[in-house]
Amino acid sequence: MVIGFDMDGVILDSDDFTPGGWIVEAFMKTLRDFGIPETEENAKRLYISSLRRDGKRFCAEFGIPDIETLWAQREHNYLAGKLAAIESGRVTPFPDVAALEELARDYPLAIVSNSPQEIVDLVVKKFSLDRLFRLWIGRGHNWDELAVAKPAPDLLLQMKREIGVDRGYYVGDQPDDVTAARAAGLVPVLIDRTGENGDIQSLHELSEFITRHECALQNAERFNR
Repeated sequence: MVIGFDMDGVILDSDDFTPGGWIVEAFMKTLRDFGIPETEENAKRLYISSLRRDGKRFCAEFGIPDIETLWAQREHNYLAGKLAAIESGRVTPFPDVAALEELARDYPLAIVSNSPQEIVDLVVKKFSLDRLFRLWIGRGHNWDELAVAKPAPDLLLQMKREIGVDRGYYVGDQPDDVTAARAAGLVPVLIDRTGENGDIQSLHELSEFITRHECALQNAERFNR
């Protein structure tokens, strides 16, 4: 059994969508690079989900030759902004990541992220997360490679193959994480640190959640014999 984790918003406190935050600034710079009005609405159209849905229409609207051209610049600015935020200390792991020490002794843990592989590699190295995680997987840079990013199950299926298991859990903070987990045959665990929703509010609760779920599975198996 494997326990997989999304990175941003689960392991790494990096989802800063406030005005002036690194994500908004990266998107605003992309808009400037193409002479597009720097509005909140236009910035949101640079989210991966938005680009998948209507990126070509966005390009046609603002005279960008093709989606690959837009994506390459968006990716350049995103990478630069995130790397700078990590190196400056503005982006760090959540304190409750320490709760995974015990789980790592009992199960193989892995990171599967929609962030680029080089960002995932940097995060693991900078914060010594290789002491916890056996495997870490990110996406590629090219526009075409987004086809295998979550909510597609491809990266999670890759995790299962490389770890050598056929079942497990995947902890995420977005609906796309839940969709990808289910499609990959994993049990989704939604974390919501605000306490408004989700299966758990902290990684400290994960071990108990898995124990309860495993007990329920065992009881169901005994009942069905």
